Amino acid sequence: MVHTAMEPTEGELAQYYANYPAVTELSPVTAKRYNELLDRFEPYRKTGRLIDVGCGSGLFLRVAAQRGWEVHGTEYGERPIAACKAHGIKILEGALDPANYPPGHFDVVCSFEVLEHLVDPSSELNRMAIILRPGGMLYATTPNFNCLARRMAPSQWNVANYPEHLTYFTPRTFKGMITKAGFRNKWLMTTGFSVYRWRTGKGGEGNKAQAKATQENLRQALESKWHLRLAKNAANFIFDLLGMGDSMKGGFERIGSAPAK
Repeated sequence: MVHTAMEPTEGELAQYYANYPAVTELSPVTAKRYNELLDRFEPYRKTGRLIDVGCGSGLFLRVAAQRGWEVHGTEYGERPIAACKAHGIKILEGALDPANYPPGHFDVVCSFEVLEHLVDPSSELNRMAIILRPGGMLYATTPNFNCLARRMAPSQWNVANYPEHLTYFTPRTFKGMITKAGFRNKWLMTTGFSVYRWRTGKGGEGNKAQAKATQENLRQALESKWHLRLAKNAANFIFDLLGMGDSMKGGFERIGSAPAK
């Protein structure tokens, strides 16, 4: 486990996240990835309830709702909350509080790039376990501290960004913390190399808007040709084999009975 040397105050965090960007446009490639993920969730659908903890503007939840899920979310910030409410998403402002839901209320709990923002991610995982039914699915993603980009240029790895990111995982520590919270690992992958992160590393290098457009164009190109998809899949296979992809993505089943509040 890797942690920042400093712990931010509530005031620092409030100031930092006050102007945090709210992404409201869903790219076709991301929509496709969301639908592939939702396909994996289908065997866990019993109550039909799904929650995204730290859901941003609710893009994933909009896709899930289109497939018949009863969607819930939690988030901070006026802009993302307004965007969620505009699309009928049941959202609560602030940190996840199990008291707001019956124990074992959800079939699926999602956490996209959230755990690295927390001082105490293990407590957050325990809260997620309370609201997830036994046998339900926790899906979590987080940056990979062992990724190729950090190894190639540690000083330029802009994922290390205080006070935004406070905790950093390797595949072993990520899986270890989640299984300790009462989950069984079903799959864990380390995939991808972010052109955007590479071109906008520390020091202000690169134009962020241009880098973002370049990455999206590359993603669409990789989807459009069979041989490019094959090359991408081969690269991800190698990243996963070596544990050096930019992002870790894991599915974990809740085991045992739901813990008491």
